[in-house]
Amino acid sequence: MLRGGRVFRSVGGWRSKPIGEMDRRGRFNFDEAAAALNLDAAYVAALYKPLHYTFAVRGQHYPAEQGRVSRPGSLSSSRNRMFPLYRRNNRLDAQLLRLSRRRISTE
Repeated sequence: MLRGGRVFRSVGGWRSKPIGEMDRRGRFNFDEAAAALNLDAAYVAALYKPLHYTFAVRGQHYPAEQGRVSRPGSLSSSRNRMFPLYRRNNRLDAQLLRLSRRRISTE
């Protein structure tokens, strides 16, 4: 016997949905929290993921997360393609974790 459950589909698929929309467990929406605190939405979402998903730091990698070399007749499967939610955010990484001599002043 099949359960009658609602299926939520959007036109653009899962990429077009805002983070945490229609969360049935009652957790807050990251976009709303970022707007209320005047923070970057990508930064707030990064706070709830392990650091090495968003930033270029060392962390635990499982063997399945390593990219695969391409073989003749097949597409290469990089880590970004296999795990799109673990994609690094280079803009946040450069802003928050990398020192730049242009941003440091001696005054």
